[in-house]
Amino acid sequence: MPYSIKNSYGWTLRKLVQNTYVHMHSRFDYKERDVLKSVSVRAINVYDGLNPGEASTKYIIRSSSHPQYAPYYTKKDNRGRPRKYQRTYKHEYDVTIQLDKLSLDTTGIKLRTGSDAKWDFSQGAKGFYTGKGRNRRYVESKNVKRGINGDFFFRLEWLYSKNEILFGRDWTNGPPNVVNPKKIMFLDKHMLHTIEYLTNRGILQ
Repeated sequence: MPYSIKNSYGWTLRKLVQNTYVHMHSRFDYKERDVLKSVSVRAINVYDGLNPGEASTKYIIRSSSHPQYAPYYTKKDNRGRPRKYQRTYKHEYDVTIQLDKLSLDTTGIKLRTGSDAKWDFSQGAKGFYTGKGRNRRYVESKNVKRGINGDFFFRLEWLYSKNEILFGRDWTNGPPNVVNPKKIMFLDKHMLHTIEYLTNRGILQ
């Protein structure tokens, strides 16, 4: 029997999916705006060091997708040819799910989308354009290149920490009073993608 991950508030993956559907349905819409390229899953046994032989399973999932919205997507490519979607730009984030057991209903969960790192406020979230004409291209923000997910960092990281479901350290400076003033607990689109993937393949029950 794995050791129990503390979660005094009773959050489960199922409850978070339901809360997202009711209060932040836009994340389901955002999920559909990306072409999911791949999801890789690696399972690791994590021991608490107190109870020999008892471990929790941590799933390290890397979600890779091609965003289909501005500034990444345009109706024409750099040669002027019409296109239905783009595969030039790729977003890749580590999506970490640690579970007591492979269930949507276990309260033993720890979650994180993106790198376990602090946002560099000198860089911002948006990139910049370089070149002109057919050579014009969009250059990602260094924060995105470092794998830090802005939606998660600014809207969820502090909340997940306070609700005892954050995997890793809380790097924020305080609550998301501006971007998530109602303190809504929800799942970002990459986590939704990952849970859907694991559920459809029978990994999560």
